Amino acid sequence: MKMLVIVLLSLALLWPTAALAQDEFTPLPPPFCGELSEADCQLLTDSQELMRRVSSMQSSLTVRSGLVGIPDITDEDLLFELAMDMIMHVDPALNEAMRAAAQSVDEPLSMEEMGDLIVKFYETFGLDMDMQMALPRVIREVIEADTDMPFPENLVMRVRMLDGYVYIDTDALAESIPELGADMQSEGISGWIGFDMAGQIAQQMATGAAIDDSVMQSMQGSMTVNQLMADEEIRNLLEPYVTVERLDDEERDGKSVAVFATSVNLRRLVARPDFTQLLRQVADALSAASGEPLDERELGMTILGIQLLSNMLARSFTFEVLQAVGVDTPYLYDSSLFVQFDLSGLFALLAMSGEELPFELRGAVPVFTLDVDVSYSDFDAAPAIEKPDGAQIIPLDSLNEESINLIS
Repeated sequence: MKMLVIVLLSLALLWPTAALAQDEFTPLPPPFCGELSEADCQLLTDSQELMRRVSSMQSSLTVRSGLVGIPDITDEDLLFELAMDMIMHVDPALNEAMRAAAQSVDEPLSMEEMGDLIVKFYETFGLDMDMQMALPRVIREVIEADTDMPFPENLVMRVRMLDGYVYIDTDALAESIPELGADMQSEGISGWIGFDMAGQIAQQMATGAAIDDSVMQSMQGSMTVNQLMADEEIRNLLEPYVTVERLDDEERDGKSVAVFATSVNLRRLVARPDFTQLLRQVADALSAASGEPLDERELGMTILGIQLLSNMLARSFTFEVLQAVGVDTPYLYDSSLFVQFDLSGLFALLAMSGEELPFELRGAVPVFTLDVDVSYSDFDAAPAIEKPDGAQIIPLDSLNEESINLIS
């Protein structure tokens, strides 16, 4: 059960930056507009500002990625699929505070201030999520070898967050993983269980204990991404290689939407001398986030390797984003991301470095693809989230114990 708690903590912490964004609202970096008209660029800007103030919505997410072109391994064996249906509620002002903290480089929050902010956020954040995930067979085999427990072809999870508590439907987990279900049954666990995540963090802060590593790693990752995308120099370097165009209008729920397509020309980007400058700035940002100084020699070798690999990948790299924005009221109704690149260059680079490839990979022409589709609805009118009936609560002092004691 301890591992299950850690996984859910990590999963829940994806939402401060991935969910909704944020009247003391600090300016956001402008959207990339390319050669769009002033009116179209303003529509994207207005959508960005409107979405950061949304307090609730429903969302559906699908992710599909995989590799093709590996001999003796079927495409299905390397396929990853994820589907999530969610209802989300958030305090926009608190979400803005989280975003501002993530971009605060000159005056970063202390550990105590960050802990207080995390607690307040989860006390007000609401989530009702149904998730199904199918891992590639080769990854399932690695997990099974490490845990000595069969991993399901299709993992189903149902999670709710309300008033700082995380609730998990153990029956759904037991159906997906019968061995785990047997362990939970032996401990008298069934139906919905919950634990006070906000209370656990507050308790850790009060006793001077460090916040769980999974929590801080997620926060640091979010901070780094936000800082990079807000950095004016980095944005100026990327701007010439980003193309944005408005396609034909469509309809969503009977409303007219403007469809925008964004793409990145990686081949031109990596061929420019300032690409090295971009890599250096990214490295500096990652170093600042981790608190570890850079070794200049190692950094130079790393940047050289990334440049070589980027030039190889750029030959077949595709990066496209589609966004559907309301024409009258600029809500973001849906977005999609498509990424594809040929990994043959990576294998060639490994061979150049003296790395011996497995026989079955020699001559392989692997192509990686990633499709992400997200749709949004019920802006500021999402259904209320309720505590599951009959949920059993794990007391805080049981979270780090081998056996779990439940209370109704």
